[in-house]
Amino acid sequence: MALPDKQIGKNKHFIQSARHALDGLRVFFVDENNFKREFTSAALVIIAGIWLKVPPFSWFVLLLAILLVFLGELLNTIVENLVDFIIGEHYDLRAKKIKDMSAGAVLLVSLIAVVAGVYVFGPPLFELLRSW
Repeated sequence: MALPDKQIGKNKHFIQSARHALDGLRVFFVDENNFKREFTSAALVIIAGIWLKVPPFSWFVLLLAILLVFLGELLNTIVENLVDFIIGEHYDLRAKKIKDMSAGAVLLVSLIAVVAGVYVFGPPLFELLRSW
């Protein structure tokens, strides 16, 4: 049974929904070390994009790749937490498979981000190296 001061029904307003979404992202940022590393990597990518003066379409590619990695990690975290909630404190091979597949999805999204990074940063870095 829910506590009397806790919401158990649907959100009634967009602002209420947005607050809950931001609470979820805050928990994700504070509790998940992988996301902290990915956030730091994203900041470095943005700094590199500014330094190399990448064109507008390249910014679109970079931001899309960054957001895809964030989304992949968030979904992986949701799956892991849900499996842990259902399975509890014991080992289950099916739970391991589910969690491994979820982590594999993050790996694939990360590879997409690497390809995007090579597409965006490859030509300017190659030009920079040629000028030395």
